[in-house]
Amino acid sequence: MKLGRPLSQLRHARLPLAIAAAFAFTAPAYTQNAEPDNSVYSIVIPYGSSQQLGQLTKLLDHPYVDQKASVVKAEVGADELASVRALGFAPQIDAAETARIQAWVDARTRDLKAGNLSDRKKALSIANGVHSCYRTVEQVYATYDELAAKYPKFVKTKVLGPSWMGTQQQIPPVGTAVPDNSRSSFANLLIKYLPPTIVTRFNLSLFPVNPNPVRAIIVGNFEKQDVAGKAPPPNMVWTGGIHAREYAPQEVGIKFIEWLLENYDKDANARMMLDNNRYHFIVHNPDGRKLAEQDISARQRKNTNYVTAACTTVSNGVTNTLSSGVDLNRNYPFGWATGGAGGSDGNVCGETYRGIGPASEPETQAVMNYVRGTWNQAACRWEGGALPDGRTRPAAYCNPENRLNGNGELDWQSGAPDTYGGGMFVDLHSNARAVLWPWGVERTENNFNTHTPNNKGMAVIAQRMAYHNNYSSQQLLSYNTEGTTKDAFYGYLGAPSYTVEMGRSFYEDCGVFARETYPENFNGFHYVSRVLHRIYQLPFGPDTTNVAVSGPAAKAGDKVTVTATVDDNRYRYSNAGQADILPPPVPVVYNITGAKAYVDKLPWEAGAVGVDMQLSGSTLAKSDFPDATKTATATIDTTGLSAGRHMVYVQGTNADGKPGAVSAQFLDVTAAAAPSTDDDDDGGGSLGVTDLMFALLGMLGLAAARRARRS
Repeated sequence: MKLGRPLSQLRHARLPLAIAAAFAFTAPAYTQNAEPDNSVYSIVIPYGSSQQLGQLTKLLDHPYVDQKASVVKAEVGADELASVRALGFAPQIDAAETARIQAWVDARTRDLKAGNLSDRKKALSIANGVHSCYRTVEQVYATYDELAAKYPKFVKTKVLGPSWMGTQQQIPPVGTAVPDNSRSSFANLLIKYLPPTIVTRFNLSLFPVNPNPVRAIIVGNFEKQDVAGKAPPPNMVWTGGIHAREYAPQEVGIKFIEWLLENYDKDANARMMLDNNRYHFIVHNPDGRKLAEQDISARQRKNTNYVTAACTTVSNGVTNTLSSGVDLNRNYPFGWATGGAGGSDGNVCGETYRGIGPASEPETQAVMNYVRGTWNQAACRWEGGALPDGRTRPAAYCNPENRLNGNGELDWQSGAPDTYGGGMFVDLHSNARAVLWPWGVERTENNFNTHTPNNKGMAVIAQRMAYHNNYSSQQLLSYNTEGTTKDAFYGYLGAPSYTVEMGRSFYEDCGVFARETYPENFNGFHYVSRVLHRIYQLPFGPDTTNVAVSGPAAKAGDKVTVTATVDDNRYRYSNAGQADILPPPVPVVYNITGAKAYVDKLPWEAGAVGVDMQLSGSTLAKSDFPDATKTATATIDTTGLSAGRHMVYVQGTNADGKPGAVSAQFLDVTAAAAPSTDDDDDGGGSLGVTDLMFALLGMLGLAAARRARRS
């Protein structure tokens, strides 16, 4: 039976205390004067209306918005600070946070120039750990290669294509009399395109000779998955670092990959995930990241296109071209510059400059081609990509652009069936602590509707993920975005696609990263990995956790007890993010009505036989929804199980009839004791082990009796 109250009645319009505390401020903590002498500021901006909020969020990059306190918090450069003031706002500078950011930037700049980050093994001792947890591009790629060498059955790597710098590199042929080396290396390309006053800000020796390409690491149990006739596994595709100055996302992605591999034999869920899912992690903007690693203000956001996206500004007599480049997360073709209400910038110097055309940048092309594959006109679908095409297109939209008869309006109305099993796409960002999903903009062509055909499914996935990572689940961040990765991969493939904004700062200290940002996002990705098989369906069912099997091991024929927590109360609901768009659907909490345990086969695999589990009250249950969280218990007979390690899977079902996320635990079985072959009758023959034991005991007893008589 469905519970009578939607979850929103408990959580609607309620910020987590940690987030509320982050926005809380008092006048003494900030000052309008005595600005520190640096180019990065942490600011708090009071606003008085939704119109003012719109002005700020359009201008600022990934701000925190506290609608309850009517303030916006952001990290800005000097030009952005001036722009905020020019709009008539009175930004208040958080002196303490600004000083912390400057110390972070100074430490990284100092250690990079000293070459202290070249050795990953020594990194943790650098600058008291303030920034050393974040790997450079070369260190991430070295990790790719190390993991591929260490786990050849589980890891592959792939070069997806060149970066912009890679397309510009030209190495003179050997033997050239007067070689032109102006394009022969990353450093020489910077010298070619940047004015000397900017070039001197960098240690050119720290740049790679050859620009780093866009690369992916692919992880899964290939021997188990690549079997003829077997359905392909669902895929988790992440991109990290599309905005170069966002450090945490790239590190979260590669650390989750490392956890999967390192825990295959230690954690049953890691084994379940690697055996049944495939993971792809992509470094999206390697050129921009190399500049961000050294830029004194670490403000690089875009790629390094200094030709068609060249921007030259003059400030205090100094020529600056570091605002050049394309925002790769506005360069994707689905919805690129298509009449949205301010979703990207046509100004080449703008931080959200979208490029001269859709997919104009080589990084965009490399990632897009890898994820969606190639177009098969006869089949009317994309094929061979990391994510399969699940959209059901009308005949009039059967073309690679998803446009009416090839050159008309985009197809905004066709989605994927709920049975889509291809997986999901996530673009990792900093730092607004939110889970976002398509559509990212109110477009006239779509009647200003941001809801997709799969909106209910994507909203529930986001609300489940937000519970686990403690973020908000909202479609937009109080401002529109167009030409983004998530809109493109949902628009072309129908795959659920998200932007996850993590952490509280672009310049997050490693202590905060280890204590908060990584564990939060680990929890979120752990959850979605357990529902990836049917990503639009399983989140409507309860989550299962804390699976335990009694005893460290069992002999074949023993009976073991399996327990688990089955919980349908794990949602975090948030408003849409903009007051003028439709809110996301409100999740409804259901009672738990059943759970089953399976041995060695997932519930949906052929031949899977579930053991019904008994439900009882749980100490984890909420007082207002006591029957939405249950402890499930079952007894499993190990008779017939071979000696060795087995997998136990548990899945719960709610009163809406929806099965949910699966969790696993190991069951180690030892061989049963061999039956005795002793012959205990008196019919003669050789003595068995038992006979000899009794004879020995008898002689020992006789000897003891004789000693007793002598005493």
